[in-house]
Amino acid sequence: MTEAPKHTPGPWSCFYKHKYDEWHVSLPITGSSMKLALCPDGIQSENREADAHLIAAAPDLLAFAEEVRRRCIEMDMPGHELCTLAEAAILRANGGTKP
Repeated sequence: MTEAPKHTPGPWSCFYKHKYDEWHVSLPITGSSMKLALCPDGIQSENREADAHLIAAAPDLLAFAEEVRRRCIEMDMPGHELCTLAEAAILRANGGTKP
């Protein structure tokens, strides 16, 4: 049985606030049509727009890595480079704990 993700499920989205010249990432609130700002003061980095898009894609990228890992195991090729990369991404996304 697969453990439920500990992160807020997607889809996450990003948007630009012209008034403040800020990029934001928002997350769905469970059981509501409301959204929650991940970084209320906007993304504070040198590459704000690119970072906002990458953060918003995180749940999809994690799901992709988990699917690659599942297929590697299914095809009995756990040492394959793609499986190793997927495992590393999953490990990092889970805060360094083994999935």
